[in-house]
Amino acid sequence: MTLLPSHGRAFSVLLLAHAAVRVSRADVEDWAQAASDRAAQWGRRLDALTTARALFAHGLAEQTREGVRLGHALQALPVMESGAMRAAACLLLTASPPPWLSQAIRAGTVVRDYIPGNDLKVLSWLEPGLDALLLDVAVRHRAVQEDAWRERLGEAAEAVVLSALRRDGRKAIQVSLVSPAYGYDVEVSGPPTERIEVKGAGPETSGSFHLTRHEFDTALRHPDSFCLMQVVFHSCAFHAEVLRAEHVADVKRLTPQALRSIVPEDNATFAWERSALLRPSVSVWQPSALRPAADFTAPGLRRRVDGHSTCGG
Repeated sequence: MTLLPSHGRAFSVLLLAHAAVRVSRADVEDWAQAASDRAAQWGRRLDALTTARALFAHGLAEQTREGVRLGHALQALPVMESGAMRAAACLLLTASPPPWLSQAIRAGTVVRDYIPGNDLKVLSWLEPGLDALLLDVAVRHRAVQEDAWRERLGEAAEAVVLSALRRDGRKAIQVSLVSPAYGYDVEVSGPPTERIEVKGAGPETSGSFHLTRHEFDTALRHPDSFCLMQVVFHSCAFHAEVLRAEHVADVKRLTPQALRSIVPEDNATFAWERSALLRPSVSVWQPSALRPAADFTAPGLRRRVDGHSTCGG
């Protein structure tokens, strides 16, 4: 179900958060009953059980052996000095964005013509700050979508590199599945050991990539064994249900020395902490002979909404 935050549903969320933040609740029924018991007479008419089940379904709470466990977002509501109802509404919209949200946000503004009248009526209690709330939720939703998309693209690129290495008889391990602490994605047995950070791209993003500070520091610690590889996919890969070898347009690499040359040094006025978007010049990239096996397959990159053109020829 979509968690459109009516005033009653947001209030139910607050009651549920208060009912479980300090006292363990055995299960969803016990949790909902405790929330109803906390309510005034009118509040007891709210369907706390349905809301509680929806919070479980959207990962905002979970059932454990010890009882109901609240997610961090729910735990924060009872300790808020003000704005808890609005925060509850934001939490619900973020966990379950309404299907019209992306259409209703145009050039940084809310176009209410795209919002169903009944939904606007349900959300009217959030006026006059409704537009600002929807914009905030849309930004968060897009960030989550982009992170998930980059992860999918990265996994596809790693699959290409692993196929290519194994095709060449190399023993490669996908350490990204073990832990992000490695600071790279693929380790190739030596001697010498090779450490490969893999990035994926399409025709329009070829040559650019996001790099975390941890990945960068790892490159500098291993200047002789680290390299960054970018797998560039043809545009038709972004419509494909299954990736094959012919979807790979190019594989190229960067050395740690090249990375060092394009990243500014930390100084008194600048420090890079988490991640950065890098766009090295074409001249610093080196070609790679790695190509996936002829029978290579991997999950496709088809997106629900995409703007990529199809492959020519």
